[in-house]
Amino acid sequence: MKMLINLLIIIAIIAVAVWVIIRTFKKVKTGGKCAACDYDCELKRLKDKKDHQAI
Repeated sequence: MKMLINLLIIIAIIAVAVWVIIRTFKKVKTGGKCAACDYDCELKRLKDKKDHQAI
């Protein structure tokens, strides 16, 4: 019984991980952005600053 419960937990964890990966790839494919672009990071700020200076 314990083995079955552990197996179900492992399957659930793997399913959630696959779902997150698929969702991320779909987002990248449609929006052209990575999941990290949703957050404000130093590299994004530097890129935005460089893009604004180029104009």
